[in-house]
Amino acid sequence: MSLLGVFVVLQVGKYVIERYLALLNRRYFEDKKNQEEALELLNIGQDDFTKTLKYTRDKVRFGNISSFFSLVVFLLFLVFGGFGWIEKISFAVVERFGLSSILIGLIFFGLMALLSSLSSMPFDYYYTFRIEEKHGFNRQKPKDFFLDRLKGILIAAPLGGACLFAILWIMAEAGTFWWVWAWIAIGFFQMFTLWIFPTVLAPLFNKFTALEEGELRNEIYSLAKKVNFKASGLFLMDASRRSSHGNAYFTGIFGEKRIVLFDTLVKSMGVKEIVAVLAHELGHFKLNHVRWGLLRSVAIMGIVFYLLSLSLPYESFYKAFYLRGISNYGAIFVFFTWFGILDFFISPINSWISRKNEFAADAFALEHTKGSGDLATALLKLRESNHAMPLSHPLYSMVYHSHPPLMERLKELNYKKP
Repeated sequence: MSLLGVFVVLQVGKYVIERYLALLNRRYFEDKKNQEEALELLNIGQDDFTKTLKYTRDKVRFGNISSFFSLVVFLLFLVFGGFGWIEKISFAVVERFGLSSILIGLIFFGLMALLSSLSSMPFDYYYTFRIEEKHGFNRQKPKDFFLDRLKGILIAAPLGGACLFAILWIMAEAGTFWWVWAWIAIGFFQMFTLWIFPTVLAPLFNKFTALEEGELRNEIYSLAKKVNFKASGLFLMDASRRSSHGNAYFTGIFGEKRIVLFDTLVKSMGVKEIVAVLAHELGHFKLNHVRWGLLRSVAIMGIVFYLLSLSLPYESFYKAFYLRGISNYGAIFVFFTWFGILDFFISPINSWISRKNEFAADAFALEHTKGSGDLATALLKLRESNHAMPLSHPLYSMVYHSHPPLMERLKELNYKKP
């Protein structure tokens, strides 16, 4: 079997496994016995659960259709030489205008990103304005939907283009150990984007206002001081202009660490519950989950670049995707396309680490809210406001969920039904 055939078989195999896991999960949350247990433990009303069930079913159906479409389009584009066609256009542009050969890679990836965006946009639009709107979550207008995507392109093009140009230049000029210098460059790029995100990037999409004086502000700053989190500010984000989903997070590195509350969260919860949610988020900071996650990401990227360097000399690696031959941009594209399959099979490891950290952050929040049930109450309110399905098949959860199922979290928090 050809290398292309092996890739197609693996890609289809990955899709079949994904659909099987989705089927297992649907059977699990549709099971009446499991539903009754959740309704009893979580004190969920039948009307509330019916809404959750309808929302989840719609999302599952949408996921099945969109994933099938994506697979078929991608494989047809691959098998009929679409990537080779994009490469030819990239060469033609460079030759026509007498540009540097390194720009072939930038044009190649630019066209790829454009095609990917155009193919996914109808599905994103449908999900936002049919599914989310049908279930009462969407508050975004069509013009804002397209404006957000335009902003995303205007941000990604210069930032991503500069990063890609640097990597391609390093691959061409840095010799045998180019992968080490590329690794260092990516590490600095990650740090830079994390640093500018709170003050430069995020405000392009949402409005952030300082949380007004009052009990909530005082309680949050008191908690931050207790856990030695030096925040550069406490802000309210206008999430309600797009969706009614609620959340809270902290962002940034060095001197630009901010605590951000969705305005939807503030409207739906009491002060103690919001503080409990933030205690969980700050637990990730205090327990070094974010720091270790970043270091783990950088380490993995080093391994990935090293493996990429090993694959560079093999011409069949490129020919299988109908590319002309050995090239730096081709190596990046083909390697990370193959890596997408591998990443699916190692995702349970990342999910396990993440869920372990979530339990630890829950315990931290419980300790710093004096063992109250405020976090449990907050989690239940978040589930209700988001129509989140509290049931998930263990195997599905192991592969996909970065957070433990709600019922497991509540048991660890010693939640007692009122």
